[in-house]
Amino acid sequence: MIDRKLYKTILEMLNVFRIVAINGPRQSGKTTLQKLIAKEKNIKYYTFDNLDTLNTATNDPLGFISFISKENVAIDEVQMVPSVIPAIKMSVDNENRKGMFLLTGSSDMFKNSKIKESLAGRMASFNLFPLSYSEINRRNINIVDKLFSKNFNDFNIDFKQIENEAFVSAVLSGGYPEVYNLNFKERKVWFEFYIKARISKDIATIENVDLGKISSVDKLLKVLSAQIGSLVNYKNISNSIGIADKTVAKYIQLLEALYIVKLVPAYANNQLKRVVKSPKVQFIDTGLASMLLNVDVEGAMTKQGDFYGNLVESFVYSELIKHQSYSEISMNIHHYRDNQKKEVDFVLEASDGSVVALEVKSGSNIKKEYFKGLVTLAKTLKDKPFKGIIFYGGDEVLPYKIEEFQFWAIPLKVLI
Repeated sequence: MIDRKLYKTILEMLNVFRIVAINGPRQSGKTTLQKLIAKEKNIKYYTFDNLDTLNTATNDPLGFISFISKENVAIDEVQMVPSVIPAIKMSVDNENRKGMFLLTGSSDMFKNSKIKESLAGRMASFNLFPLSYSEINRRNINIVDKLFSKNFNDFNIDFKQIENEAFVSAVLSGGYPEVYNLNFKERKVWFEFYIKARISKDIATIENVDLGKISSVDKLLKVLSAQIGSLVNYKNISNSIGIADKTVAKYIQLLEALYIVKLVPAYANNQLKRVVKSPKVQFIDTGLASMLLNVDVEGAMTKQGDFYGNLVESFVYSELIKHQSYSEISMNIHHYRDNQKKEVDFVLEASDGSVVALEVKSGSNIKKEYFKGLVTLAKTLKDKPFKGIIFYGGDEVLPYKIEEFQFWAIPLKVLI
């Protein structure tokens, strides 16, 4: 079994908070982690995937929670019975005991229209995404903390020893525990069933959606996969799949709540007057996106895969948010684009105001024009601690001085 980086954090938080929640997409490993922690902490385990437990909790949520909460408990797939949340709130307010509930959910409870209680002040919530490649390859690195550190450009890795095909395979395989080491045909079958199961079963748990319109969500996923890393234009998407732009926005919110896609907000502050404010779309898992795009390793290696560069950008994003979930540095991820179309793929801003700007290039050659967006942002944010980095497909860590600014090129292979 692959160790999850969040394990120690969850154990620690159970000693501090009355409720700890682990949210993330189905099949990301939440149940496995929850059971492991429950065993370690001697916590009794319940799952709403069990029909008897589901029916009992649905019929009498208050009585169910009152009965089981006499001891610390773990409840799996809590979003399936939203009515237990008020009962959990009442229970923890009455008992006021640390570690009372260890919850998991396959949707973001803060975006679930059927859950009205926030549990603010009572709960710590963490996202468990599919496996990061530092977990898969058992590397002791947090890329977020590393990028913000003083020795951000020192990795002690011989990148030439890592085959290019290994990186391409990582991008196209993604990180779902059951899938990342399967071949293309096997992954395709798994993901096709996964999408059908998620759309038909899970959307209804968070929103009242006419199941007759589910095919529109399926079409939307395919359109979004072809627009990875692009600004979201609701009107254009609406025209391409034949539904209202307001419905497109609603369905994208549902896909976000189910941890399938993520809208990356634009970076803006008082110093950035002329920026494009539309979000960009990224996929949580590039294995799923590559299946929707029908891109395999051979096609990507021979540059026949038209979408490979976009998939690499989304892979960087997915690894960043995985590392963000257990990093020491607290930061937010944005994208930057001004009205002159100068852009930076990712802008990481830490809570202390320091910024790491990342441009992603899948090729192995670095060109001066790749730094245009970074230079523009560096000039605009000259009063902030700033690093500008290009992640690229080469094998060397290289410095680049442009005007008065020092930039760096770092191999994408550091992510695997």
